[in-house]
Amino acid sequence: MKSFPVLPRLGCRLAGALFAATLVVGANVQAQVQTPQAVWAFQGQKPQADGHLTVTPVPGKPLTEKLDFWMTLPGKPAPVKSYQTEMTKKLHMIIVSNDFKTFLHLHPVLGPTGHLVLTQTFPAKGTYQVYTDALPGSLNHQVYRFEVDIDGKTPGVRNLPSSGMGTQVGPYEVDLSTTRLRAGQASMIDIVIQKDGKPATDLHPYLGAPAHAVFLDANDLSYVHAHPMGMDQMMDMSKPMPDMPENGPSPNDMMLHLALQKPGTYKLWLQFRGGKDLYVAEFTITAI
Repeated sequence: MKSFPVLPRLGCRLAGALFAATLVVGANVQAQVQTPQAVWAFQGQKPQADGHLTVTPVPGKPLTEKLDFWMTLPGKPAPVKSYQTEMTKKLHMIIVSNDFKTFLHLHPVLGPTGHLVLTQTFPAKGTYQVYTDALPGSLNHQVYRFEVDIDGKTPGVRNLPSSGMGTQVGPYEVDLSTTRLRAGQASMIDIVIQKDGKPATDLHPYLGAPAHAVFLDANDLSYVHAHPMGMDQMMDMSKPMPDMPENGPSPNDMMLHLALQKPGTYKLWLQFRGGKDLYVAEFTITAI
């Protein structure tokens, strides 16, 4: 009886198995591309455009994703290519974990096709809320929320205990005049930043403003983004304030004007620059 060599057959089988495994891996990566639904998130306003986001995993990096965002006008499939520059950027992207413990403020780059792209490594697996805040063309702020799962899901359990009106962030003490506001009406919060018990003198503007304040409703996840002003900036509020120079001085006593439209519990992230570093002070705000 004639015998057949075994090794060539094994080689063919191994090659076939490797090819099949490659196809499976490729299919898994393809399946992980996310196109989450856009949810209008700008509290008290109405949408004038449509938001789109694709989230593509980076091979070999389970926590790294390519975020590709674009907007379209109603009835027009082509991406909007022109965006106003607001607070020195074309797009402000806010990413928070479902439990509100992670906060990221990012700025994707606008390309010639109208897509704003960013590759981001997330700090941990789980579910994140991605907010996109921009002014396309001549429109007002368009803010959308996208729910994205990074290598798994986490429940939206948000325990927001009372934070008090003061908190320590690095060498700085940040104090608010109040953490209770009236829903549906204009409110003011006085913000004071001290260092070593004295008014901080090494503060600098962040993205053209003394500070940035992001509020999220813990219930419906609606969004408010406001910017405190120094007392001298409040002298003439009849015209838009120009962006403050990045390396110039920033006041330690600021006033934040805002209106939270709905009663409920909010998380506030207040970003400011002290020295060469960026700090985030966190508070729980109640609107009644």
